[in-house]
Amino acid sequence: MTASIGIWAHGDPTGAVVLYRWEADQQTGFVTFEVSSRRIRPADSTGRPVGDLLFDPAQDEPSGTAAGVDRRLFAQVVVAIMRAYRRAGKAPETAHAYYY
Repeated sequence: MTASIGIWAHGDPTGAVVLYRWEADQQTGFVTFEVSSRRIRPADSTGRPVGDLLFDPAQDEPSGTAAGVDRRLFAQVVVAIMRAYRRAGKAPETAHAYYY
């Protein structure tokens, strides 16, 4: 079985904070990526944070909580964005992930 996560910049990927929309397993959501700190948070469609769940690369794992956010799926979105960021050297326009 193949699974995938589609991740797209929802707006300008050159800003200080980039809003991403993701889709996976008939679920959708948003995260913000703070480019200078590389922190990622779950967000609503306007970019407002949901809860205090945060991925901070200095800690190398998510911390905090956010009601209704699947931590495993959040972690997969984080990994996909960080991989694409490392490859591009900047906030990516897309960061799709495929799992086989």
